[in-house]
Amino acid sequence: MSVADRLDRLESIEEIRRLVSTYALALDSRDVDRLVSLFVPDVRVAGGGTGREALAAWFGPVLRPYGITFHLIGNHVIEFTGADHATGVVYCRPEHEVGDEWIVMPMQYWDRYERTPEGWRFRSRTVQPFYAADVRHGPKDAGGRFHFPGNPLVDSATLPEKWRSWQEFWAGGA
Repeated sequence: MSVADRLDRLESIEEIRRLVSTYALALDSRDVDRLVSLFVPDVRVAGGGTGREALAAWFGPVLRPYGITFHLIGNHVIEFTGADHATGVVYCRPEHEVGDEWIVMPMQYWDRYERTPEGWRFRSRTVQPFYAADVRHGPKDAGGRFHFPGNPLVDSATLPEKWRSWQEFWAGGA
C-alpha cells in the first residue's frame, strides 16, 4: 500500500468515526436535516421508501415517543471492503426518556459506509441490542432482557447470542 493510500485510509477512518459521532449528536438534538444528510442519497428506508426525504419522514415518528435521549458512542471497529466501502461495528449506550421510565439499551450498530462526493456516509445501520431496561431495574428483571415500551424499531435483545463465536464457545462445553 502506497503512502498516499495509507494516508487516505487514515483520513477515511477519522471521517467515518466523525460520521458516527455526528449521528449521535444529530439524533439527540433532533436535527433531522443533519441526521439524514449523513446517509447516502439513495438510502433505503424501513417500510419501503428510498432517499433522504423518505428517511426524514421516517425519523419523525421514530423519535417522537422519546423525551430526552443520550447516545454514548464507544468502541468502533472499521473494516474496509474496498477503497470506497467499509463496514463497522460501533458500541453504543443509549438512554431514552420514555414516559416515567429511563430506558438504557446497550447495543451495537452494525454499519455499512460508502464514500460519496459529499464524503463518507452511511449506506445502512442495524441495531443489535444486548438488553433494554429501566435504570431502576436490571436487565434480568425484563422478560427476555428486553423492556422498551413503544420502541418501533426493536423488540428483543439479539446480542450476545447472535455472535457465532458466542454460540460456538458455549456449545463447546468446558
